[in-house]
Amino acid sequence: MKLFRLLALAAAVLPAPVAGSVSEATIDSSGNVITNDDTIDKTIGKNEELSTHVTNQSPFRSDIYWDDGEYGTLISTLDPEESASLNTYLGHQFFVTRHGVKEGLFVDEERLVFKVGQRNQQFYIPKNAATSTKLCQDRFSVCKDYSKNGGCQSSPGWMIVHCCESCDEALNASELIDPKKRCSKENLNTPEPVWKAGDLNKLFESWATNETLKDEFGLEVVSSPEPEKYRATWEKASEGAPWVVVFNNFLTDSEVADLIRGGEIEGFERSTDQGNINEVGEMEKVVSKTRTSSNAWCMHSCERLPGVRSATKKIEEVTGIPHVNYESFQLLNYEKNQFYRSHHDSSSTDTTPAGHRILTFFLYLSDVEEGGETYFNKLDLAVKPKKGKALVWPSVRDDNPTYWDARMFHEAKDVIKGKKMAANHWIHMNDYHTPNDWGCTGSFT
Repeated sequence: MKLFRLLALAAAVLPAPVAGSVSEATIDSSGNVITNDDTIDKTIGKNEELSTHVTNQSPFRSDIYWDDGEYGTLISTLDPEESASLNTYLGHQFFVTRHGVKEGLFVDEERLVFKVGQRNQQFYIPKNAATSTKLCQDRFSVCKDYSKNGGCQSSPGWMIVHCCESCDEALNASELIDPKKRCSKENLNTPEPVWKAGDLNKLFESWATNETLKDEFGLEVVSSPEPEKYRATWEKASEGAPWVVVFNNFLTDSEVADLIRGGEIEGFERSTDQGNINEVGEMEKVVSKTRTSSNAWCMHSCERLPGVRSATKKIEEVTGIPHVNYESFQLLNYEKNQFYRSHHDSSSTDTTPAGHRILTFFLYLSDVEEGGETYFNKLDLAVKPKKGKALVWPSVRDDNPTYWDARMFHEAKDVIKGKKMAANHWIHMNDYHTPNDWGCTGSFT
């Protein structure tokens, strides 16, 4: 059982599923609740701290949100059959979603909401809880206000998915709630890809022969398809090997400091992997045993920090690829014994509007006393962290950049001693920002 805010609940747990609050209930022979008592105890003072217990009897990993009058504050995540105890107050209200998305859970098409009105209330997410069959709906009470204030135009993807009813007139949201329509190339006006066959090699060859990059940023060719010609430093480099390069002094101290500060502003959380995508295009976040770091996404105030802006501009200038093709900086924190096991930054084929992640520009923000190497599993190549260093590799093939390079699986080795801070820009084949604005990347942050 999870405990929140110094609270321990001693009241007994009822054995039956309930679609709401229960003080006293009548249970039929099948275990169904047939009467509820939802009255408000008038002896409770408005400042009295109350104990509330929540049990998840549904098949869904579920998020419990306090209804703050906007779009909710996450209080707890419950696995099936898991319970939590909460500190709360009279009149507080909670709603429930599937984990990692704001897709509400319903009972008989009535949204599951818990209203606090008594001491020691028992709340259940019942076995028959499910998502609604109605895709176009307003998930939050503030949707109408957001719509009136121009939200449908400024954040169309987020608003279509979360405030569909309020944006139906402005955006035809009831049609565009379907990601096949919302995310079509016609709707997004997808531009031409930045790479065609042969462009990958051209970029890396231009780096390898650029003396200014060597002098200014400490460019080092670690691996290349022609290791002798480009003086690859990796002793196992052979003909036809993939490109791997490092810029040994790419970032300034102020850029490093602002990237770290940006992560602190945004708030580091346990890293997740990508899960399933629901009917409206939301991607679940899955906590994985193969990834134990914490991360933050550099958005909003983080992206406005001078060092963050200059780091991104520097990458744009070096790659020749515009910022619209970039995901926001992912900021990473690896403590002792933390790791990220073998994975690939792209997939074999990618038909999404933004296309493949074609390049990873990985920035080390700290020295690590021991461990924390970036290790390319199929190449048996390890790169040690060093503050200010940039490690760059492609995730696709030069002869066919619409297909992944299966040799580029890699992992973050365990930090044995010290701490590892890092940041990376994933760079896409196509414009990433427009699909992201329209809710076509799975992310709705």
